[in-house]
Amino acid sequence: MTVLSPKPTVLACLIFFQTCLLVNTANPWSQLHPVPVPAKLNQSLNLLALQREFLTNFTTNIGEIFSNFDFDGFGNETKCTAKLTELVEGIISGSLSQESIAFLDALGKPGPGITLGNFMWLGNYEMCEKGALATAGNKYQNCVLTGTLYLGYYPLNLTWTGCSPPECRDKDDFQNIFKQIAALINKSGMIHTDPASWNAQCDVDEEFDVGAYAAVTVISIFGFLVVVGTVWNLLEPIIVSFMERNRDDTTVLVDAEEEGTEGQDGQEGQDAPAISRKYATSNQPESFIVRFLKCFSLQKTMNTLFSMETKPGQILCLNGIRVLSINWVVLGHTYIFSLSYTGGFYLGELIKRKNFMLVLNGLPSVDSFFALSGFLVTYLLLKQLAKRGGLSPLQWMAFYLHRYLRLTMPYLVAMLVEGWLYKLVMTGPRAQLVSSGPQNAHDMCEKFWWTNVLYINNFVPWKTAEACLGQGWYLANDMQFFFVAPIFISLLFWRPLVGLVGTVGGMICSAVTAAIITAHYKLGPATISDSNQDDFWLMYNKPWIRITPYLVGILGGWFYWKWGDEIKKGVKTLPEWLKVMSATPIWLVTAAIQYAVVFGLYDDVQDQMQHQKAAKEADSVSYQSLARIAWSLSLTIQILLCQCGLGGFINSLLSWNGWLVLSRLTYSVFLLHWGILTLYGAQMRHVMFLNPDFEFAVLYLGLLAMSYLAAAVLYLTVEQPVANLEGITYRKSA
Repeated sequence: MTVLSPKPTVLACLIFFQTCLLVNTANPWSQLHPVPVPAKLNQSLNLLALQREFLTNFTTNIGEIFSNFDFDGFGNETKCTAKLTELVEGIISGSLSQESIAFLDALGKPGPGITLGNFMWLGNYEMCEKGALATAGNKYQNCVLTGTLYLGYYPLNLTWTGCSPPECRDKDDFQNIFKQIAALINKSGMIHTDPASWNAQCDVDEEFDVGAYAAVTVISIFGFLVVVGTVWNLLEPIIVSFMERNRDDTTVLVDAEEEGTEGQDGQEGQDAPAISRKYATSNQPESFIVRFLKCFSLQKTMNTLFSMETKPGQILCLNGIRVLSINWVVLGHTYIFSLSYTGGFYLGELIKRKNFMLVLNGLPSVDSFFALSGFLVTYLLLKQLAKRGGLSPLQWMAFYLHRYLRLTMPYLVAMLVEGWLYKLVMTGPRAQLVSSGPQNAHDMCEKFWWTNVLYINNFVPWKTAEACLGQGWYLANDMQFFFVAPIFISLLFWRPLVGLVGTVGGMICSAVTAAIITAHYKLGPATISDSNQDDFWLMYNKPWIRITPYLVGILGGWFYWKWGDEIKKGVKTLPEWLKVMSATPIWLVTAAIQYAVVFGLYDDVQDQMQHQKAAKEADSVSYQSLARIAWSLSLTIQILLCQCGLGGFINSLLSWNGWLVLSRLTYSVFLLHWGILTLYGAQMRHVMFLNPDFEFAVLYLGLLAMSYLAAAVLYLTVEQPVANLEGITYRKSA
């Protein structure tokens, strides 16, 4: 075996991935000019197929691999390269020291499944701080190296972790290493890499900054109020009982004083009423401070969370739809994270499965929430307008303030935790990629937190991937729709024809806009097939596209408010067989439309990702412009069927009281599940060989359960207390 000279220091450290990636110089792709294109899902599939053929000519002889390189001019040595040379030469030459053995043992190595896309080589995280590396007197740290090697046009994204010696801490050292690696790899003529694509992140002792102190302060305030409110709520009966007993004992004294005073001057005593009032407080309204503290009582918030009480006129089927929709959202995000931690294992097989379209094309789950929001806002606001004959400016102000506070406080807490506290508690081989990467939550929140508070984070920053709390794009859209909804709702109330034309016109404008953008930028029929990420953000998170389901919901809420009671009365007079006969075709048609929206792209996905055939422009334009309308309209019709007595067993399922508790947690689940997935991925010590069914089911159900548990904490300590505060202020003023 070739023994390396001191000069090719870092190259020797790359011995393991060179063994797995470099092939002989006769490979047929070496003449292609690589283009740094983003790794998309269809490209990943093409890459997997390419790798299988590419690696059949694979050379595992280390000496032959290194013979392709010219070691001259590798660069001047530094303390970092000298230390790495010392460690690696000890390994290569066989003169192993305890330190070099531990260094090798802790280093990430190529694992099985390279031809399936396994380019994630995780080392032994704990060995950086324990064992020989710790006792050697040197403070080794876990480092994550990431880089992109281009196999012709296709990128190989590597993640490699190991323990870095104390000599290798300076960013200039790493940058110099990357330049040298790039020069040597590019000189081989086998593959291509750009030093700018390489990055190193090492564990650091994270310190509290202003944002972290703010997060701790806010959480502490809510925690203090919860404790005080709960203790007061528990002790209040004892205090009141004690005061009641004292009042009874004092009544005799009061009567005696009244008689004595009256005998002296012939008039009722002046002090007696004061004494009586002193002990009449238990029958008087509670002070504001007491009611304020009780808003945070766990006894009160838990009673609300676990209450099975329903009110007349409540739209119960929405509870089941909410829970199923948020579970669908978590399903899609869990799969996205899982695939990123498997390096593409089984991706090719999963794509072939039609049921995997629930993950690839899961955006209707979010459209469902927009439709539900528009439906409820419209129905409730129309009831208020009918009851009051209109709203005063003060009431309109309260209408908006109520919504802002209810959504913002839990949102703010989730943002503070994920943006500033997560990096303090993250540990694991990939933690630094998450907490210190170029698009990490901390940097983005520090820069753009104010856009979340103002609900403009779907515009600033332009790309959701660069935003603070990525899922916040939905909340920005929802709040923007809420602010403009009264325009449509008021028109539907005062001028129904004008309101109907305006709402439908808004839907048409949104659909036409989607069609124009799709055609102009040559986008695919869904986000899973969009190749240009810059153009992608014109569609994915912008209100001019996303408002369509909301407008459909507005029409549904107006229809139910205007004719719902009459339809229900008419349905009650029908025999059961006629109800079934009249409702079944509608259910079948709406379900077929929803099936087509989700699974209708299956053939296009197969053509594009398996056979590299782009979807027809007509298909892309029609789907992007009509799919959201079709899904939300079908869902709205199904809600109306359930509410009007034509839902049958489906309404019984969706209206089951068991959904009540979970439905109250859906907002907090939406806020927190992404962060839980991030924490899970950061601490992973292994590459997932994900079984598409059983193993993923265990993973998904576990993460879903953790999301609901975390959501319960946020609901009990922040979300519901804020709602209780609204109950003692907003409703009183209204």
